[in-house]
Amino acid sequence: MSIEWSLDRSREIFERASLATARAIEKFCVRLVGSVPHRSTSSRSIGRLNAGWVDFGAVQELKKRVIVIGEDDEPIAMLLRDALNDEAGYQAVVVADGALVIETVRQVHAHLLILDIMMPGLNGFEVFDRVREDQDIQEMPVLFISAAAGQFEKEFEERGITDVISKPFDLNDLLERVRVLCPADVGGRA
Repeated sequence: MSIEWSLDRSREIFERASLATARAIEKFCVRLVGSVPHRSTSSRSIGRLNAGWVDFGAVQELKKRVIVIGEDDEPIAMLLRDALNDEAGYQAVVVADGALVIETVRQVHAHLLILDIMMPGLNGFEVFDRVREDQDIQEMPVLFISAAAGQFEKEFEERGITDVISKPFDLNDLLERVRVLCPADVGGRA
């Protein structure tokens, strides 16, 4: 391993950490005062704050609708994530373990949950039941996608679940359903 490679790798790690710190500070400032501090664009000052409070582009970026995707089938999860992230006003997060979905929903302040039924940890129905029992997130819309949707009609009916898409699905139909369940405010006024 060459010294240049090590130095380049260290520089990349440092720059990513600086950028992550700057984003965390922006989120904190948005919560406190509704705006973010202006950042200098030079690579040496990533994360260094100036006195001005103006970066409205970052504020709009933070106002995207967050969608948590509970899906353990990696190709489908990545397809959904990429398709949603390409849509204006949405940011998708994938969680492959049902037991981690609820905590992720709470941490990222999700606006919509897309669930598969068969997942490790907790299955989609167990996750759905916990969402509906949690006062902070019980009103969040949930969209099920499953290759076994037909086998679980009784469970859907018992829980009053009507938003179900069977695999294989048409991606455009799924995106339209997401837009209905969780309209994005593309203008940044969410």
